[in-house]
Amino acid sequence: MSPVGIGIAAESVGDTPIIQQLVDRLLIEGIAWVKDTFEACQGSMPDPLSSCRSWRGVDGSGWLDIHKASDLARERGLRIYGSFGGVPGEDSARTYRAVLMLFAEEDEPPKAVVIAQDLDHTERARGFEQAATEKGRMWPFVVVGALAQPEIEAWLIAVWVPEDDSERQRLAALRSTLGFDPCAEPERLSSTNKESPKDAKEVLEKLTKTGRTATARWADAPIERLESSSEACRLAGFVRDVRKHLVPVVERG
Repeated sequence: MSPVGIGIAAESVGDTPIIQQLVDRLLIEGIAWVKDTFEACQGSMPDPLSSCRSWRGVDGSGWLDIHKASDLARERGLRIYGSFGGVPGEDSARTYRAVLMLFAEEDEPPKAVVIAQDLDHTERARGFEQAATEKGRMWPFVVVGALAQPEIEAWLIAVWVPEDDSERQRLAALRSTLGFDPCAEPERLSSTNKESPKDAKEVLEKLTKTGRTATARWADAPIERLESSSEACRLAGFVRDVRKHLVPVVERG
């Protein structure tokens, strides 16, 4: 059986492994034969799940840059403008439509597409829904949005847990400065002003000043913690959507 193609579009090459790693963990958790494959190949292959699923962008690339999608779609003569079921689209909806059109135009479209983008406290979530569920158009794959509020660093903060006294003191100091617990309410952080004490990237840097890296903690954070994270940061919702829509696609093969 050929690996199931999963398309991924993201804002940066650094965001893609964060999303891929979580999806892979949910595939291992939810599908017995994927778990068996992972356990059999772990340690002997750089990608133990390569026979189960294949991550890709378009034209043979490993991922699709969201920022380049609209220009690429226009170059190929794809019509990304126009209303969505008779309703004017949000600005972001056209970008997401371009992403989905590019994947749909592949000689062999993937069976699922994950779109990862920071919401930045904007209308992007509405735009995503308009493009993914557009009336009168049937995409040849399931579509899942990894839309972090306000940005993907908030998801890393949501699963960060202090592991020693110095880290507990660091978190307490941040709570005092911010007036809230950034790990419990990461959606209250900001993403557009690096000088702000609420900037998610700056908060994450302070939390991980010493000790294990954010990506190391993300890699082994209990799935239950991801599920119990603040709904407003949209991490728990992404976990649910992957389980509901993407896992069954891979399970069917």
